[in-house]
Amino acid sequence: MEKLKLKILVVFLFCTLLLSGFAVQGFSCNEIVQEENNFYFVHITDTHVMHKLYDRDESTKKIFTSVIEKITSFDEKPAFVAITGDLVEWGGSGISGALNCKTFADCLYEKDGRLYADVDYNIPVYTTPGNHDYCFNYNLRNYHRFIDKNHVDEKDRYNVTYGNVELFFIDSGPNHYFHPKYWTDIVGDGLYKCDINWLENKLSNCNSEKKIVLMHHPAINERRDDGSMGGVIFRNREEFIELCETYNVNLVLAGHTHNSRVYDSDEEMYDNYPINSSLYSTLYVQSDDCKQGCHYRNVSIVGNDIWLGGSEEVNVNFIDSQDIDETTISHLTFLNRRTPIQASGS
Repeated sequence: MEKLKLKILVVFLFCTLLLSGFAVQGFSCNEIVQEENNFYFVHITDTHVMHKLYDRDESTKKIFTSVIEKITSFDEKPAFVAITGDLVEWGGSGISGALNCKTFADCLYEKDGRLYADVDYNIPVYTTPGNHDYCFNYNLRNYHRFIDKNHVDEKDRYNVTYGNVELFFIDSGPNHYFHPKYWTDIVGDGLYKCDINWLENKLSNCNSEKKIVLMHHPAINERRDDGSMGGVIFRNREEFIELCETYNVNLVLAGHTHNSRVYDSDEEMYDNYPINSSLYSTLYVQSDDCKQGCHYRNVSIVGNDIWLGGSEEVNVNFIDSQDIDETTISHLTFLNRRTPIQASGS
């Protein structure tokens, strides 16, 4: 009788975990990671890694590897690493893009279909695609083949819970090409209605005290003299901002601009780091790139506060951004003569 009760209890606990969305390996779109409320993670963006056939001195790979080696050398290890797009210079579905995506993945460690920053598989790496990862075939086949194999069915939308913080990863789309001005001033295709609906559903059902959204393109950027705002998402920008404000999102972490900037919804800029984001409405963050520079940003959760650090730079002597750009443009021109070439650093 006691053995029967024990079996019933085991089955009950298993079913409870299954129905609650708990993923042992973390491959569902609702990953719950059991962590304390005090931790930090590292935000990296715009690594633009290329295979050695297209990057003669492998600078992009060395820069990315140097950042990974730096952050995994800290005495206090980060809980995870989040990389928000433009992981490779071009991805798409072609052979050259596959070589780039494989080179990116080879900079990390893979176990059970998940990428990690460290050899001991203690620091998971979460990614979301950028516009370069779509080039030149306007799809993410190589990205899904080599980098993120787990969120194809969810259209690269997923959320992860660490302690009292929930993170929402979302794809802000490829380049928006439907007007000539966007051929050089690249904006992201943006969030479709299904993306907005997904995010609203997740935010409205979120029980976590703190919320962070991660995507490649920013929603807010500096305005030019003519009042226009470049480099942002094209579709549903205002709707996205309204969602973040309504549901008290703390941070929106993005890249794309290769600059370090922080705005609120009124487009006021903040640059006095560290910033306690819990004291403000939603902050829209652009982190500096890991291509021309060698940057990363720490985000620390301390009790009920989320502290945003500034973009830090790793000193790497072999970096020559001019060489990287010349090599990139040369190969992009050869591989994609009929596609408008985007400006360097976009």
